[in-house]
Amino acid sequence: MDQLAQQLINAGTTNISNVVLQNFRQLGMTTDELVLYLLIKQNDSTKVLMPNAKQVANQMGLTEKQIFSLFHQLIEKKLMMIISETVDGKQVDGYDFAPLYVKLNALITTQETKSEPATTVKSSSNSSAVKLNRQMLFGSLEKEFGRTLSPIEMETVSQWLDLDHYSPEIINLALKEAVLNQVYNLKYMDRILMNWEKKNLKTAAQVENAKNQNSHSSKENDLNNYNGPDIPLINLTDQ
Repeated sequence: MDQLAQQLINAGTTNISNVVLQNFRQLGMTTDELVLYLLIKQNDSTKVLMPNAKQVANQMGLTEKQIFSLFHQLIEKKLMMIISETVDGKQVDGYDFAPLYVKLNALITTQETKSEPATTVKSSSNSSAVKLNRQMLFGSLEKEFGRTLSPIEMETVSQWLDLDHYSPEIINLALKEAVLNQVYNLKYMDRILMNWEKKNLKTAAQVENAKNQNSHSSKENDLNNYNGPDIPLINLTDQ
């Protein structure tokens, strides 16, 4: 018992508001996301330096990939954001849970206002479809890159979807272009997406049509620029 008491003293405590516990479902948090939040939030600060994903994965009985997916889900739900802090003169990435409390404040303020059941079901269905497309996109990127995406890379892809409003089909085409050129990073893909946006190519079909037109024009230019000898026409039916 003395060993347990000493361990309890040495380990300290994690403080969490009961308001968060009572409303985590309404905030859109899953049980796994709540447990992850509790494990990495070891003090009263809303800011937490990047935790050891392997250690957290072992504590939760999940894989590192699943942990990164949970981190991304919290970012996607606007409950957390990635920050960069200076520690001992070095830039260190971390997480800031300030958005969670902003959303909690809005929830408490409007808690008496409830959506109609039909609207709730429709919203939930749309949310599930968006989440599925997002996870499939992450899977495609990780498969082609041959590695797990970092939280910052996940945030970049989320910004493409949520802020830039690029469709998953467009992002997949940019991924295809990057793979064809053997450039496996998001910065290269971002330049491709920005180039298409400047040309007002907003759908996969528009991108494909533009590529086909460029290919056709290139072939015509090759024929027009041909400076070799005349190619004789032979009638194969003549004997």
